[in-house]
Amino acid sequence: MRYLVILDDGHGLIDTPGKRTPLFPDGTYMTENEFSSVVVDKIYGLSKKYMDIDVIFTASEKRDVSLNQRVERVNNIYEGVKEFYDKIVLISVHANAMKDYWNDIGNGTATFYYPGNMIDKAFAEVIQENLIASTKLKPHRGGVVAENFQIIREVKCTAVLCECAFMDNLVEAKLLLTDEFRQACAEGITNGLLEYFGINQKKEADNMVRYKKYSDGIYELRGEVKDLGVKVVNKSNRAIEEPNCTNGTFFWHINSKEKYSTSILYADGKLYQAAANHLPYPQSVYIVYKNDIVDLKLIKNISELNLDKIRLVIGGVGIRNIFDSTFKYSPASEGFKGVYADVLRRSNKTFIGYNKRLNKQYLLVLKNVTMAEAISIMTDNSTGEAYDIILMVDGGGSTTMRANNETVLMGDGRKIHNILYFD
Repeated sequence: MRYLVILDDGHGLIDTPGKRTPLFPDGTYMTENEFSSVVVDKIYGLSKKYMDIDVIFTASEKRDVSLNQRVERVNNIYEGVKEFYDKIVLISVHANAMKDYWNDIGNGTATFYYPGNMIDKAFAEVIQENLIASTKLKPHRGGVVAENFQIIREVKCTAVLCECAFMDNLVEAKLLLTDEFRQACAEGITNGLLEYFGINQKKEADNMVRYKKYSDGIYELRGEVKDLGVKVVNKSNRAIEEPNCTNGTFFWHINSKEKYSTSILYADGKLYQAAANHLPYPQSVYIVYKNDIVDLKLIKNISELNLDKIRLVIGGVGIRNIFDSTFKYSPASEGFKGVYADVLRRSNKTFIGYNKRLNKQYLLVLKNVTMAEAISIMTDNSTGEAYDIILMVDGGGSTTMRANNETVLMGDGRKIHNILYFD
């Protein structure tokens, strides 16, 4: 099966009159196309992962392309390639407005189809459902709306128009400015396309490793619990080649060539370190069971655990565990004091996190932070998703991250013992 998606970024560039927000309090404004062009680019980026889907744009010029031209282009494309595709659809992406001043009259998300076209209506229903699920905004005018818009009236293929949020509603306009909301719109529309096409990879797309850079100092990889792994490398953190990984546990050296984990470490049937170097103190260990349940426990020796049921045990500094009412952040009680307290200094730091509701695993690196700053970042939802369990695994110059085969945070070249990665 082959599918073609034609993407239309509503209303062209700034030359189109009337398609912008009122002035924000700081005197700036956003044009509709600033939003819509980014969303269609993101849809393209998400869709190109699927071999069954091709994508074409109605306009890529740095000038205002009229509606008449866009409709003509869509119909020419349709007539020229319709024999090669099982389905051809158009998505026109917009931001809505009622007035030319700030107001609360309009709010929410709607997907429009041409009145009487039941094929388009069915398509709109699927897109709207997924768009709402992703953006968390409420439906506007019932969500799926019949309307006589030229771009959906005159094209020959199945077509819908998405009004993602309101430009003249100050709350929603501020959302339209954010990359997070634009990404959510793109993900919702793409999920709708996959569902409409019947592509089973919809779930697989959600299972793929996701990378986000929240700021210059906050980098995050998100993946499935089942895909988290530990790999012993004993090489420079600048020589790591895995596509999605961070440095692993605290380590020390046996000699100039060989490192070892100073934290408790067990992975896939192999024991690397039964107890932390700073005995007799206990250590927080991040546990992934073979059934993919995640836990955080305080132990002195790995012999306290039933390894028959466990896939990974990773030691570090316990930061958070909302599932244990007795848990308390206390590095000193875990032996991180005296000479070992150096790991708590202001530095780059690496963490593992877990969100139970989403059942997602996180590898997070923060640049040049104190422990207090790191905890604040991870517990006030600054990264967008709360971590129910958090463990610090390493820090300083060994901190590194690779995402999608690119090094996004470069370590200082020191040889490390192991990495944490998403397979």
